[in-house]
Amino acid sequence: MSGARPDKTRFLSALRPFSLVVALAGCGLAASLAWQDGYRAPLPIALVMLAGLALQAAVNLVNDHCDLHRSGFDAAQRRRIRRNARIGWLLFALVAAVGLYLVSLRGWPLALLGLLGLAGAWGYAAPPLDYKSRGLGVPLVFLFMGVLFVGGAYYAITGDIGWRVVWLSLPFSLLASLLLLSNELRDLEADRAAGIRTLSVRLGRDRAVRLYRLLLAGVYLTALGLYLGGLLPGVLALALTLPALWQPLRLLQAPPQRRQALTPLTGRLYALFSLAFLAGVWGLSP
Repeated sequence: MSGARPDKTRFLSALRPFSLVVALAGCGLAASLAWQDGYRAPLPIALVMLAGLALQAAVNLVNDHCDLHRSGFDAAQRRRIRRNARIGWLLFALVAAVGLYLVSLRGWPLALLGLLGLAGAWGYAAPPLDYKSRGLGVPLVFLFMGVLFVGGAYYAITGDIGWRVVWLSLPFSLLASLLLLSNELRDLEADRAAGIRTLSVRLGRDRAVRLYRLLLAGVYLTALGLYLGGLLPGVLALALTLPALWQPLRLLQAPPQRRQALTPLTGRLYALFSLAFLAGVWGLSP
């Protein structure tokens, strides 16, 4: 495959639609567990889904704005980046408004969770935290877009939390880290040239590839462990996702241009896995 690298400053590219599966899956898991636990109020569930999607989209849209001083964007690209960031800030405002309403229902612990989540989202690429360039993106996304995201969504719906929610969030937490790692591997050469020291840049391509394979294995082994531990009613549907592993795995050693497909393919795997996992949660899979 050949051709020019897509311009990531265009709105749809900056939105990174494939990554929205993180919010959909995490909120879907939280809503499923809340429903099973007897919390069946449609409005909080709908608001949590809305806030989760808006937060993920906002993070994506403001991300490139933090790289303006590090990367060689032309004038048109800079205008698009600033426009995307303005839309992102509007989405952050929407998240804050929904969050304030949910806090009025659930109390101050949800406010703390929300502030922690917003700090994590903003600090991904923005100074002074900028944990993307500190090589901390992959482990912190496990926390912020995995365990805390699912746990916070469940708390926003129910006003409660439990260890079952935490344990069942682990496969999605690993997948969130895997999706970010695929993004780092895709952009490895460009990030290195721009002086953006992501975890993949720091590790080098070979070790980052090994980490990708390790995280991927961890996703399936964790799901199996949850099944064997009696926390996940069904697991066989996950076998249907195995064919989706082949394409991303074969791209790990591909040249930079071909590697552009790695992140959307990892996002597709996330979507398929989350559907199969939720089928298991609902007992629709043996």
